[in-house]
Amino acid sequence: MFEGLKKDNDILRAAADIFCEMKANKPLVECLTNRVTINDCANMLLAMGASPIMAEAECEMEDIMRISSSLVLNLGLLGDKHQAAMKTAARAARSMGKPIILDPVGAGASAYRNEVCADMIECAGPTVIRGNMSEIKSLCGARIESKGVDASGDDTVNAGNYAEYGEMIRALAKKHGCAVCATGETDVISDGDRIYYLHNGTDMLCGVTGTGCMCSATIGALCACGDPLAATAAAVIMQGIAGEYAAEYVRKNGDGIGTFRTKLFDYIYLMKADDFTKRGEAYVQG
Repeated sequence: MFEGLKKDNDILRAAADIFCEMKANKPLVECLTNRVTINDCANMLLAMGASPIMAEAECEMEDIMRISSSLVLNLGLLGDKHQAAMKTAARAARSMGKPIILDPVGAGASAYRNEVCADMIECAGPTVIRGNMSEIKSLCGARIESKGVDASGDDTVNAGNYAEYGEMIRALAKKHGCAVCATGETDVISDGDRIYYLHNGTDMLCGVTGTGCMCSATIGALCACGDPLAATAAAVIMQGIAGEYAAEYVRKNGDGIGTFRTKLFDYIYLMKADDFTKRGEAYVQG
């Protein structure tokens, strides 16, 4: 890991505890997500031990939020009807004190998306904002080289910029009073106070559509069961470790990305609490 950081076992233990709480409670997560990844998000929630609901009609949002444990808003699919449903769901979730996870898909790709992201943050008052580093940088007002919904290689966290990026994410979290998570080769999360750098995963995760959307969905399940920062760390670490196991499996057997995708779900399903403490890689400033 980068110089000046030290491993933090406390966040790994907290992540494991929230994971166990989620397994015991099986939270129902309402996901207003996009057509490309809706099935994967639902199956990922089932694999981890939670329960998905993918209701979209604005007229039923208040009823759905009464029975749901949390709300995930994914901005990959934009349109007046979808955005109206998101706003109604967000207002209901806020009034009921339920966690809201916002995934600003494609932030920075177009002026329209930037406008919608800003509007949804104001309306939802999210508990967690989770995006790739390019999307998060865009929300911070930084200049990016957009690749649509994918992060630019120029925005990779490295030894030269990790402290700067950490402070940028901490400032965004403090501004909006929420946890912020920027996922990538090294994931950076903050609640406006603490900054964690997570380093589990594999580059094969980039070869599967929707791993970011799935991550946001799992954050929704875990946020229903504990502290938002630790819950976000738990979701990111869980997917990273499962990805490592899946990559090891396919490389050992000479398989490809299709098998990796299947094994990713398998290892999420098989995840145990001690995987977090034995294999998790979470670091803070020394």
